[in-house]
Formats: sequence, structure tokens, C-alpha cells
Amino acid sequence: MQLCSKLNILRQSSRDVNNSQNNGKSNNRKGVVAPFMVVITLSILLLAGPTSVTLSVFAQGNTANQGIGQSQSGIQLGVCVSGNGTVFSCNNSNTQSQTNTGSNAAAQSGGSGSGGNSATQGIGQSQTSNQNSGVTSGGNTTNSGNNNNTQSQTNTGSNAAAQSGGSGSGGNSATQGIGQSQTSNQNSGVTSGGNTQGSGNNQNTQSQNNTGSNAVAQQGGSGSGKGGNSATQGIGQSQSNNQNAQCVSGGNTADSCNNASTQTQTNSGSNAAAQSGGSGSGKGGNSATQGIGQSQSNNQNAQCVSGGNVAGSCNNASTQTQTNSGSNAAAQQGGSGSGKGGNSATQGIGQSQSNNQNAQCVAGGSLSNSCSNTSTQSQTNTGSNAAAQQGGSGSGGNSATQKIGQSQSNNQNAQCVSGKDAIVSCDNQSFQNQVNSGSNVLGQLGGSGSGGNSATQGIGQSQSNNQNAQCASGGNVDESCNNASTQSQTNTGSNAAAQQGGSDSSDSSDSSDSSDSSDSSDSSDSSDSSDSSDSSDSSDSSDSSDSSGQ
Repeated sequence: MQLCSKLNILRQSSRDVNNSQNNGKSNNRKGVVAPFMVVITLSILLLAGPTSVTLSVFAQGNTANQGIGQSQSGIQLGVCVSGNGTVFSCNNSNTQSQTNTGSNAAAQSGGSGSGGNSATQGIGQSQTSNQNSGVTSGGNTTNSGNNNNTQSQTNTGSNAAAQSGGSGSGGNSATQGIGQSQTSNQNSGVTSGGNTQGSGNNQNTQSQNNTGSNAVAQQGGSGSGKGGNSATQGIGQSQSNNQNAQCVSGGNTADSCNNASTQTQTNSGSNAAAQSGGSGSGKGGNSATQGIGQSQSNNQNAQCVSGGNVAGSCNNASTQTQTNSGSNAAAQQGGSGSGKGGNSATQGIGQSQSNNQNAQCVAGGSLSNSCSNTSTQSQTNTGSNAAAQQGGSGSGGNSATQKIGQSQSNNQNAQCVSGKDAIVSCDNQSFQNQVNSGSNVLGQLGGSGSGGNSATQGIGQSQSNNQNAQCASGGNVDESCNNASTQSQTNTGSNAAAQQGGSDSSDSSDSSDSSDSSDSSDSSDSSDSSDSSDSSDSSDSSDSSDSSGQ
């Protein structure tokens, strides 16, 4: 796919995000103030995927398209059908690793003809794994039908561009993106006429580390035509995991159909842009859009149906960690031209985590240490948004939007039905922690032309938790169907803006809007019911279903 096609995807994704935000506002969901920047950044991730690289220089201007892409895809399918027992069979194991140290660099100088400088640079790493295992055994199933996936991405490469406008009409345009994407889908199904032991388990580990940065310097030219400086920069990390496990046993089920996922994202790369307007008299100005985004999504479903006991099975465990120390920095100086134009900067840092877990156990015997959900979500941001804007002599003003947002969402459902005792089962545990020390800093100085200063700054933290647990037992219910949630938010970041009007009093105004918001919600519902009966004729009938829409 060509880079220009992916840019169309970027623009469409941004429009979809804006529509989604408007709908969210109508529903009074005002949690995080910067989710739009997260998705803008992650849409840039689409830009930075594996691409063909083209370089063309036309008479009307300079155009450079540069791309570095790494892509890995794995598909594994294991199917076992046995009239007797199944041992150490139908297991899938996948390991994917990507490392990039290469960079993209472009230098462009405009000439006297029409046209301008355009540079598109992307670094992308993509990994996809699909694993499916199915075991049907007339006897026992042991250590079979397990899926294991490990994905690792490391990037130290950067994008760098320097653009200088010429005496002809046209302007400078730069789009830079660094993206890392990991996707894992695991499905396991085990059906045994006898016992199921150590089978149908899914395990996923995803790791992303980026130290690369985006840097651009733009100098406007002296041409009189329409043109200006435009820079779009994004760093995005995305991880997605979907796990489904189902075990059906005529006998006992032990240490089987468990889902475990670990997702880690670390970014220390930054976006930096320096823009200086030219002396041309045409319409144009400085525009910078910068975003850093981290996104993690986890969906786990586990279902166990056993004629006997269920022990240590159908548990879901998820750990999500995000760390960002990268910042957005922009310096904009208006030109000396008399045409309409101004400085515009949009900066955002966003972290998003989503977890959905469903566990269901039905046992003719006892339940122990099964069908429990555990989620740990951690977000740390030390990166900041910084912008300096100085107006030029042309008409137009300074406008800046800066936002930092952290969002965590957790949904857990557990259901246990046992003919005998239920012990330490169907428990939901959630730990959510958010720490932000990043700030929004802005300095605006009006020029000699008409126009004013406008600033919007926001820091937001949002946490949402929903837990449901249900137990029905023919015997005792002990330490089961408990909901536990811990939510913590810490913010030491600040919003700071300094504004000074220009020398033109005909149309000049300063406007500043800053907001800090934190939102946490916790909803839990648990119920226990116990019914003991003794009968010489006993029967066990179960019908369970689990569906999830990704």
C-alpha cells in the first residue's frame, strides 16, 4: 500500500474519532479530555505500517516518501481427535521479534518555480498471531491443546526532516509517524470423555519499546503564492489480545482452560517541530499537530463444564502496563509577509487501557480455585506538552490546544454452579493505578498583525470498573463470589499559559481555558445462594454459552 493511501486512512480515522467524541459528549461521558489525540496518533500508526518506498522530484516541487516497515504474521492450527487418551498433543507455540535501528532523513530546499516541499516519513512494526487448537478425546486429555504466544518489538530509529521554502509559490509540509502494533488471537477447545489435565490454556506476552523520535524544521520562503508550514507528527503503540478457552469433561477438570495475558508498552520518544514563517505575501501560516498515544485492549473468555470436579481452571488473568516519558515540543514564529496566516498548535498525550473478562464454571462435583478474574492496569506519564508561539506581521493569531489524558476500563463477570462445594472460586479482583506528572506549558506573543491569542489546556484521568459475581451451590460456598476493586489516581501536572497581545489594537484578544478532571466509578454486584439436598437419585444437567463481540 502506498503512503498516500494510508494518509487517507489517517484522515478518515480522525473524522470518525471526532464524530465519536461528539456522541460521547451527548451522553455526558466527560472522563478523559484527550482521547481524540490518542486515536489521531494511532491512526498515524496505520501510516507507519509496512510500505513501499518511493522518491520523486518534480519540476513543480520536492516530494519525498520514506518508509521503514517490518511485518510478521503467524497462523497456527492444531486439531486432535482420539478414541482413547490425548497426551502432549495439538499445542501451538509462536515467538515473534522485531528490532529496528534505521532512520529516515530528508532535506528539501525550494526553488523559484511553483510548488513546495512535501515529506512523508514512517517507521512501522506490525505483528499478528492467530492460534487455534481443538482436542476431542474419548479418554483423558493431558497437557494438550495449549496456545503460547510471545511478541516483542524494539525501535530506536527516528524521522528527521529539514525544509526551506524557495522564492516560488508553495509551502512546506511534513508528516512523520512511528508506529508499533501487536495483535494476538487465541482459541482453545477441549472435549474429553474422561479427565482434562493441563490442557486448553492460552498464554500471551506482548512487549513494545520505542526510543525513536520525530523532528522537523521548516523555514518559509519568499514566494508570493499561497503556502505555509504544516507538520503532523505521531508516535503510537497498540496492543490487542483476544483469548477464548472452553473445556468440557465427563470426569474432572484440573489446571485447564486458563487465560493469561501480559502487555507492556514503553515510550521515551518525542515529537519536536520548529517552524518559521517566510517573507512571502501570500496566504499561509504555521500549523503543528503532535500526538503520543498508547493503547491496550484485552478480552478473555473462559468456560468449563465438568461432570466431576473443577480445580484451578477457567481463570482469567491480565496485566497491562504503560509508561511514557516522551514529550511534544513546538516552536512557531510568524513570518513578515502581509498575507493572512497565523500559528496553530495541537498537542496531546494519551494512554488507554481496556479489559473485559468472563468466566463460567458448571460442575457436577466441587469447584475450587476456578473461574476467577484478575486484572492489573497501570499507567505512568512523565511527558509534557510545550509550545512557544510568536505572531508575525501578517494578519492572524496564535492558537494552541494541549491535553493529557489517561483512561482505564475494566469489566469482569464470573458465574459458578456446582453440585457440591464452591471454594475460592468466581472472585473478581481489579487494580487500577494512574500517575501523571506531565504538564501543559504555553507561551504566546502576539505579532504586529491583527489577531489574538487562544489557549485550551486540559489534564484528565478516568477509571471505570464493573464487576458481577454469581454462585449457586448444592453444598457450601466458601471464600467465593467476591468482588474487590482498588482505584488510585495521582496528578502533579499543571497547566501554565503566558499570553501577551500584539501591537495591532484593531482586532486583538486573549483567551485561555484550562481544566483538570478526574473521574472514577466502581460498580459491583455479588450474590451467593446455597441449596443442600439429599436424594437417592441425582442428575446433573448443564447448558452454558458464552459469546463476546470484538
